[in-house]
Amino acid sequence: MSVVGIDLGFQSCYVAVARAGGIETIANEYSDRCTPACISFGPKNRSIGAAAKSQVISNAKNTVQGFKRFHGRAFSDPFVEAEKSNLAYDVVQLPTGLTGIKVTYMEEERNFTTEQVTAMLLSKLKETAESVLKKPVVDCVVSVPCFYTDAERRSVMDATQIAGLNCLRLMNETTAVALAYGIYKQDLPALEEKPRNVVFVDMGHSAYQVSVCAFNRGKLKVLATAFDTTLGGRKFDEVLVNHFCEEFGKKYKLDIKSKIRALLRLSQECEKLKKLMSANASDLPLSIECFMNDVDVSGTMNRGKFLEMCNDLLARVEPPLRSVLEQTKLKKEDIYAVEIVGGATRIPAVKEKISKFFGKELSTTLNADEAVTRGCALQCAILSPAFKVREFSITDVVPYPISLRWNSPAEEGSSDCEVFSKNHAAPFSKVLTFYRKEPFTLEAYYSSPQDLPYPDPAIAQFSVQKVTPQSDGSSSKVKVKVRVNVHGIFSVSSASLVEVHKSEENEEPMETDQNAKEEEKMQVDQEEPHVEEQQQQTPAENKAESEEMEVCVVCFFFFFFFFFFEAECHSVCPR
Repeated sequence: MSVVGIDLGFQSCYVAVARAGGIETIANEYSDRCTPACISFGPKNRSIGAAAKSQVISNAKNTVQGFKRFHGRAFSDPFVEAEKSNLAYDVVQLPTGLTGIKVTYMEEERNFTTEQVTAMLLSKLKETAESVLKKPVVDCVVSVPCFYTDAERRSVMDATQIAGLNCLRLMNETTAVALAYGIYKQDLPALEEKPRNVVFVDMGHSAYQVSVCAFNRGKLKVLATAFDTTLGGRKFDEVLVNHFCEEFGKKYKLDIKSKIRALLRLSQECEKLKKLMSANASDLPLSIECFMNDVDVSGTMNRGKFLEMCNDLLARVEPPLRSVLEQTKLKKEDIYAVEIVGGATRIPAVKEKISKFFGKELSTTLNADEAVTRGCALQCAILSPAFKVREFSITDVVPYPISLRWNSPAEEGSSDCEVFSKNHAAPFSKVLTFYRKEPFTLEAYYSSPQDLPYPDPAIAQFSVQKVTPQSDGSSSKVKVKVRVNVHGIFSVSSASLVEVHKSEENEEPMETDQNAKEEEKMQVDQEEPHVEEQQQQTPAENKAESEEMEVCVVCFFFFFFFFFFEAECHSVCPR
C-alpha cells in the first residue's frame, strides 16, 4: 500500500512518499521535485506541470494557473472579481453560481469546474508517484491553507475523489510543517512537563500563515493560527511589475497592460529579478528583447529601492505574529523557536521583520519548499496500517467560530448557540439535546463574518426528520451529534430520538415543573474529543451521559425503559 503526501500549492506542487528508509520527495519526469500548478489545453491534447508552464505565453488564453483559490467560491465573490484582471484565461459563472474556467480544448469551448481542473493536476501528481513506486496510489493526505472555509475544503475533497484518490485527511499547511518538525525531535519535554512552544511562519506565493504549536513527547497541539490571505510572493512580484510598466511606458511609450502576453513576460522576468535581489544587494539589470512592438526594453533595480517600494507589504508581516501571541496569551520569552518555511520567507526584509518582532534568530531547520509535503506524507504513514510509526498525537484547531441557528416556538423566533469557538480543538464532536414535537431544521454558519476571508458565512442546513411527540403529547428529546472532522469540515453526523416508556406496575405520577419554554431549550449533553477520528470518552463524560438521562432511581417503584430510534438527518448545502 502506497503512502503519499501532496502539497497542493498555488504556484507549485510537491509529492512525498513514506518508505522504509524515511520520507522521500518524488521527482517528476524532468527530474524536478517541483511540479508547477499549471495546465495547458491544446487542440489535440493537454499538458500539465512543467510542459504547461512552457506554454504560458504562447498559449496564454488556454493555460490555466492560480486556480487554487477559486475552490468553493461563487462567481460574484469579491476575490474572484479582483482576480479577473490578473488572469490570461477566462472565468465564467457556472449554473450552480460557482466559478468555472473557460478554455478551448480539442477545438471546442469547454467550461470546467475548479474541482475538475484541480483533479487534472492531482491525477498528474498521482501518475508521478506511481511511476516511481511502481504500484497504484490511492490513499493520500492533501494540504490546504489553514484559513480555508468549509465550502473550500469540501471542494478540494471533491477534486480528490474525481482524481481517484482516497484522501485520508485534509491537513492544514502549518500543521503539516509542525508535524515534520516535531516527530523527529528526541529532546521534547515529557507529557507531564511544560510544553515547548514553537511558532511556524509560512509565506508562500499567495498567502501568509502563522501558527503556534505546543510540543510534548509524542504530542503536537496547535494553540492558535493567524493569517493574511493575500500577502505572498506574488504581491512582491506585482510591485516590480507595476514599477516597470510605468517606467517602460514613459521611456518607450508602451501600454504594457493592454497586451496580456507582454504582461506575462514581464511578470516572469520580475519574479527572476526578485529572487536575484534576495541574494544580491547591488544594481541588477532587467532586459527583454522584442518585448512589445519589436522594441527591446531594459531597466535596473536594487534591493534598497525595492524594499522602499514594498513598505506597505512589509508592514503586514507583524499583525499575524502579534495576533497568535494575543490569542494564546503567550509572551515572546515563552517561544522556544521560530521556524520559517515558504518561498517568500527568503526575502531578507521579511526575515528581518519576523526576527526583529520575536527578538531572536530564526530557525531554518526545515526545507522551506518541501516541509509541507513531508508532513503530509508522515500523517499518511501514521494513518496507514501498512506502516509502523511512533505514536504521535495531533490536535488541530477550528479557525473560525461555528454556530447553529434553529426555530424556537417557545422563544417566538429563532435561537442560536455557538457550538465551536475559535481555536477549539479539532477533530471534535458534541452531542446537543433538543425538545421537539415535529421535524426541525438546523442552520450552521460562521458567527464572526468580519474575520472570514469569504463573503458568505453560511455553512449548511441540516433537516432532522421523523420527530414525533411522546405518547402523552409532550415534546420528545432529540439528541443531535455535531462534529468537525479530520478534514476540518463541519457536519451533523447523526440525530437520535429518545422515547420514554413507563412500566405499568407500581406506577405513580411524577411531578415535573418544566414549562414549554424550557422544553424548547437546547442542551449540550457531552463533548466527545477525537484522536485521529477515533472517539474517546473520559469517565467524566460517561458520568455526564448517565446523569443526563433525567431519571433519578431513588424510589424502587419506578422503572423506565429507554428506546432509541435513529432519526433521519439530511444535509442540504446552500452552495
